[in-house]
Order: sequence, then C-alpha cells, then structure tokens
Amino acid sequence: MNPLLRSAACFAAGLFLIPSLHAQMPDASPFPADFQDPDTGAHIIRLSKDLSTPAGVIYFTQACVTPDNRYAVVRYLDVAAGHTAGYMYRYEFKTGELVKLTDKVNKNQEMVPKSGNLYYTADNDRAIYVTNILTLQTHKVADMPAAILCSGGLTVNADETLIVGTGTLAAEHKNDKILTTPPNQGSAFTDTYNRHDTNLLIDANLKTGVVSELFRINTWLGHVQFSPVDSDLLMFCHEGPWQLVDRIWTLRISNPVPHLVLKRTEVNEIAGHEFWSSDGASIWYDHNFRNTPGKDFLEGTNLATGAVTRYPIKAPFGSIHYTQSPDGKFFVCDGGGRKDRSQQAMYILVPDGGALKPIKLCNMAHNDYKAAEPNPHLTPNQHWELFTATFSGIPQAYAVEMPKEFWR
Repeated sequence: MNPLLRSAACFAAGLFLIPSLHAQMPDASPFPADFQDPDTGAHIIRLSKDLSTPAGVIYFTQACVTPDNRYAVVRYLDVAAGHTAGYMYRYEFKTGELVKLTDKVNKNQEMVPKSGNLYYTADNDRAIYVTNILTLQTHKVADMPAAILCSGGLTVNADETLIVGTGTLAAEHKNDKILTTPPNQGSAFTDTYNRHDTNLLIDANLKTGVVSELFRINTWLGHVQFSPVDSDLLMFCHEGPWQLVDRIWTLRISNPVPHLVLKRTEVNEIAGHEFWSSDGASIWYDHNFRNTPGKDFLEGTNLATGAVTRYPIKAPFGSIHYTQSPDGKFFVCDGGGRKDRSQQAMYILVPDGGALKPIKLCNMAHNDYKAAEPNPHLTPNQHWELFTATFSGIPQAYAVEMPKEFWR
C-alpha cells in the first residue's frame, strides 16, 4: 500500500501509536521533514514526526513557544477521546528533538511561556493539571466540584495566579456523545447553540486549587482569553452562528459583570475569531457585513478609548484566523475560506496607512481546512510561524521561516 494511504487508513481506524513517556519520536516517514515552499522559497520544517498519527499546533490564541525560542509544544491528537484531546510533546528547534510531556490524555491546553507551565483538562473534564515543559514534572491543579465539568478552553492570567475555563453542569450532559470534530462543523454548531444549556465561567486559584463560579448563563460560552498584561481582565465569547450572537465580551474577575465589546447593528453582520493585541490595549477580530460585498475588515477596538482601527480585508488574503506579531508591527493570516483552493496561501499583513500590504509567506493549496485550520503562531523572535497543515494527507505541525526583515 502507498505509505500515505496507509497513514490515512491508520488515522481512520483510530490507531494512535504513541511512544513511551519522555521518548524521542523517530522520523521514519516518506514525506519530507524539511523543504522549500514552491511559491516563495520559504524554508518549512515539520515539527511532528509520525505521519500515521494526526498532529498539530494548539489553538491560535494560545501561546506555544518559550520566551527563549527554544521549545514549542506540539499536540498529537487522540480523535476518539474528543476534539482537542491528545498527547503533548516538546519540540526543540535547535536539535529537532520531540519529547513526550505526559501520558495523560488531555484537552484544552494552555501554556504560560514565562514559567513553561502547560495547563490542561484531564480525567474526563473532572480536573485541571499542569506539566512543566522544562522539568517534565506534572501535578494536579484542581478537582472540579461534583456538579461541574470543565468542558471548554482554559486561560491563565498575566501573573499566573488564576486559571479560568468554561464549564457545564454534569447533570445536563449525562448522555452526550464525545465530540470528535470541531464544534463549528456539521450540525453540532447550531444544535449546541439552540439547546441553551447552562454554561459557566469557572476559575481555579493556582495556589490553593479552590474552584469558584464567576458567571452563569443559559447560552453557549467559549474562547476565554485573559489579557496579556492585566491579570484581572478576561475576554470570552458567546458561541453559536455569528449572525445570531453578540459575540465578544469582557469582564473583570474582581467584578464579574460582562461588557459587550461590539454590538451588531444590522442583519448578517458578524464578528469573531477575536484575539488580544500584543500589548493588551486592544481586541482584534474579523468584522464582516455579509449583506454588503467587500465590507470585510480586520478590526481592533481599544478598550481604554473605544477607538476603532479598521483594515479592509481583500480576497487574496482573506482568512479564517489572523494574529498579531509579538512586536505589534504586523499580522499573519492562515489563508482559509477560499473557493479556489489553488489560491490558498498564508500571508504577512503589514499596515500601510489605512490598508494592509500582503506578503505571501507560503502556498497552502494542498491544505484541507476542514481537517486542519492552520492556526498560525509566531515565535517571540519572529523567526518562525508555526501552523497545522495536511501537506502529507493528515494534519501535522509545521513551521515556516519568516523573511529576515521581520525578525527581531
């Protein structure tokens, strides 16, 4: 059998071959681990090693590289265990070594770069754990109260004293099937929104392990993200079809009253995939007025002043996700949502007056965006952009080298 077909067959059958704890995963695959992009000549390396197992980077709002640019975290997926579930590894840029961090199947991973602590849910969403990617030591942070499941993403505040996640009531989800695909695919997205289950924002004190309820509502919550500079300020969203929800919210932990960031003003106006600016001053998001062709923006709202910055999004670089560089001088985007797959590409977007100047970073024509949203991450020194792609047939973790003029 063709090696790539064999890999796909193993993936479909759920044969996840995970090496022993702390072992380095060998690279015995037929697909190159080091190659040049056909359009730009950019150097691309594969961070994951075993093409029989789906892998990738974590979600685009979560940090995944240490401040010294030495290590990145890579997730090998265990699809049968649920969306975002898998085993976490540490990739070293200098040596290419890939080391397993924990034997626990985990979900909702969130790394704190400064400390190297990787937080995640485990034990069927009944507990939060932390593994330090430098020391490889693991311990439990908190147990959930019996009535609550920590069912969604996690975020840690700027001084690493508190972790917040979304939660649900266990009694409302006794008969739920494990969600093995992204919640925005198929009928799950609308079905979950329409149920209006009880959703919670819950926090755990990282010193004491005490779990508290911050906020409760009968609608779907998600995308929790602490400010990178303000330990008291949290952003979260109302999930569901974007045209039906006022999505982007903030609240202060010390006074957990939600505040809406963007109020929709017309039918089929949508905004989402929100993320913090690098300096924590603004919240950025994709803002689209679907009833008006061409009225699509990468938009930022300054939380202190209310000032709005808008950059028109043009067809060549329209994407699923956008994120800002660590130095705050440019954005990168992942190139999804194109009707013509041959035109898929990731871009660097440089503000130029009131517009964005696109610079093609690499070709993404062979990526299946339903199987792998790239979720771009920049290393702190801006030498590499990390992403997920299906170049080999199933998702794997890659890094593309940035042009030297963007390094710092």
